[in-house]
Amino acid sequence: MINTTNADKVLQSVYLDVVGKQINTTTSPFYNMIETGVEGIVGKEFFTNTRLGISSGIGCSSDESSLPESGSPIFYTFKAPLINIYGNVEITDKALRATSGNPGQAVDLLNTEMENLIRAAKYNFDRMLYQDGNGKLCQFVENSSASMSSSASIVYVNSTKNLIEGMMVDTYKNTAKTNATPNRITAIDRTTGMVKLDGSVGDLTVGNQLVMQGAYRNEMYGLQYLFATSQEINTIYGNLRSQLATILPTTTQISEVNGNALQEIIDAVEERSASRINLILASYDMRRKYLAALREMSINVDYTTLDGGFKSLSYNGIPVYAARFAPDNTMYFVNTDDFKLGQLADWTWIESANGKVLRQLENKAAYGATLVKYANLICKRPMGQAKAVYVEPEESDDH
Repeated sequence: MINTTNADKVLQSVYLDVVGKQINTTTSPFYNMIETGVEGIVGKEFFTNTRLGISSGIGCSSDESSLPESGSPIFYTFKAPLINIYGNVEITDKALRATSGNPGQAVDLLNTEMENLIRAAKYNFDRMLYQDGNGKLCQFVENSSASMSSSASIVYVNSTKNLIEGMMVDTYKNTAKTNATPNRITAIDRTTGMVKLDGSVGDLTVGNQLVMQGAYRNEMYGLQYLFATSQEINTIYGNLRSQLATILPTTTQISEVNGNALQEIIDAVEERSASRINLILASYDMRRKYLAALREMSINVDYTTLDGGFKSLSYNGIPVYAARFAPDNTMYFVNTDDFKLGQLADWTWIESANGKVLRQLENKAAYGATLVKYANLICKRPMGQAKAVYVEPEESDDH
C-alpha cells in the first residue's frame, strides 16, 4: 500500500537519482559538454576569473641589454548570482488513495509524475541556455484580422519558439507586471503566432512581453546574454560591457551558410583568441540552409553521435547541432571548455524541518514536492566564442 510516508521515501531514495541523471544527460549536448562544479561559489554568487592576453617576461635582447620586464597576467573577475531553478510535483490525495490497493498503479502514478517533471525541467533548462536571463519569451504584435479587447485571453506574438502548452506565464509592460496571477497557455497556433491563455493578460499593448512565471530577471545567463550588446544589457558578469570590448565575443553577418562561411568564422576566432571551436549550435532554419549548400555543391553530409545519443551534422570534425531554442537565422560557435555551470549542488529535493520532501499543499487535498538546483552559467573566455546571423543577400541590379 502506498501512502505519503513510503511515497516520500521512494522520491528520495529512488527517483532523485533517476530524475537528476535524465535532466543532466538528455537535455542538450551543449549542457553535456559544459563543466559543472562548486568551485567559485561564494555565498549566493558564482565567481571566476578570465585572463586577457598573456603574461609578460618573454623577450629577446643583446648580450648587453637588460632582461625582459616581467608582469602578472591581466585578469577580470566575472560573477553571476546563483539562480533558483525549481520543479514542482503535485499528487492529489484522491489519486494516492485510489492506488492504495494496487502497487502497480501506485508505481505508474509516481512514474507519470516524474516523467512530467523531467520533461518540464529539460524544456526550461534547455531554453534558458539560449536566453539572456530576463525570462522573456516573446513580444505581443498586432493582428489585423482580429478585434481584441483589453480583457482578451488571446494574444499574438512575434515568436512561439519559447512557448509550449501548459506553461505558466506573466505579462510585462516594460518592467512592470500587468497580470495579478500567472496565466496558463492552453493553445498555440504556431503558424499565425496566436497564443490562448486561461485568463486575461490585462494589457494588449504591442511590445508587451510574455515572461516565464516569476522568472523576470531571475533566469540563467544563457548564450543571448553572452552576445547581448550594451544597448540590450549593459553589463556582463558584473562588469560594464563598454569597458570589456576587447574580450567580448564577435557577431558576424553572413549571406551564405556553407563551409567557407563557417571556416572564416572559426579561423577568425582561432586567430583572435587561440580558442578551438568544438561545437556549432544552429537554429533549424540555419541547418536547412547548410544542408542545401552541401547539396548544391554535391558534398557528402557527415553525421556524428554526441554524448546523450544526440544526432548531429558535422563540419570538419565539429558537430553542427540543430538547437531547438537557438534564435532563427543564428549559429553559435562555441568552445565548451570555456563554459562552466557553477552550482551549489546537483538536483535535489527541498526538505522540510523533519526531513520530508512530500508536503500537504495549503488549502488543497494534495501533496507536493519541489526539485531544486541553484546554479548559473559563465563563459570564462567570451572572446573565444562567435555568433553568425544570416541576412538575405541583396538582389543584383544586373539584368
